[in-house]
Amino acid sequence: MSIDHVSRLEQVIDLAEMAHNVSLDGVRAAIERHVAGAIAREREGCAKACEDVATTQWDEYAASYNSAVFDCAAAIRARAEKEAQT
Repeated sequence: MSIDHVSRLEQVIDLAEMAHNVSLDGVRAAIERHVAGAIAREREGCAKACEDVATTQWDEYAASYNSAVFDCAAAIRARAEKEAQT
């Protein structure tokens, strides 16, 4: 979401408040859902980026490397689970 999106949203909220057509609680909930979805997509993209650098070679060095790669992806995904619990 860019600053332009935020500015337009602010204008829409101001107009809606003046017309008494919207509650701020509803707007806040919609924004929180939008932001949470954007964060989840970005987090999953980061985890996938970690996995994408894994190697298909299998020797002792590759195994260690891949372990670190997949541990990184798992840690990124675990943050989402931890945040969901709070």
